[in-house]
Amino acid sequence: MLQISRTSCYPRKKAQRDESTPTAKVGRPIPGYSYGINNCIVDDSVIETLLHEACEKYPFYGYRKITKILRKKHGLRINAKKVYRLSKKLGLLLPYVKHTKQGHLAIARELTGMNQLWQIDIKYVRAINGQFIMLTDIIDVYTRKLVGKEITKTATTNDALVAIQRALKENNVTRNIVLRSDNGPQFTSVKFEHFCKTNNIYHELIPTNSPNYNAHIESFHALLEKECITWNEIRDFTHGYMLINDYIKFYNDERIHGSLDYMSPNEFIRKTMN
Repeated sequence: MLQISRTSCYPRKKAQRDESTPTAKVGRPIPGYSYGINNCIVDDSVIETLLHEACEKYPFYGYRKITKILRKKHGLRINAKKVYRLSKKLGLLLPYVKHTKQGHLAIARELTGMNQLWQIDIKYVRAINGQFIMLTDIIDVYTRKLVGKEITKTATTNDALVAIQRALKENNVTRNIVLRSDNGPQFTSVKFEHFCKTNNIYHELIPTNSPNYNAHIESFHALLEKECITWNEIRDFTHGYMLINDYIKFYNDERIHGSLDYMSPNEFIRKTMN
């Protein structure tokens, strides 16, 4: 319309920003406090002290679980973003670990309560003096509770049977239980299969080289390694027995799980099973 050629027009270059020019911060300023019980103001310095105490008691918790601890034990109205910021400032953040996605179980079971599906496995721990501590343990998949254990110097079929007998007795289970295990010699023996049949236990084996089929008990062993064994120098069998036994009690009574709405297994059972 103006009789101007398109090729004679060029776009205007954007003005380059001077790096030395300060830019305005985006977002609201950091208040420096949070609210606690009865809407009282809690200064960030106090929160940092509580954060130090929580991280000393639970050095294996990430900032999300620490947030739950601060809310539950101290009544703080605080979000995970602030805990992350303060933890980063104080150097309390755990190193980031990239998790790989696991496949689903080939045998899917719809669980509606505890004592329907158990998983059993054996954990080997070596002490400084060369002794081995063998932990044969059983976990309930629905509640994540460790329902049975046997800590010995050996890992035989008899040790596994003792752990199962103790779990059946302490949880008042007499029938309709599925027990899943790997293909270890303790679990494929004739004696083990005979015990399962006489005690109304449906025993199923996972495919070879497929630990993700036993994911819950494998996850517990990873937590035991990360939160107990690597934090202590286990001197001998007696020392290891005490540490592992104490950790199992802590795991069932206190350790919170994201999959249980940040409750411990026993707390989850009390609130949902009764």
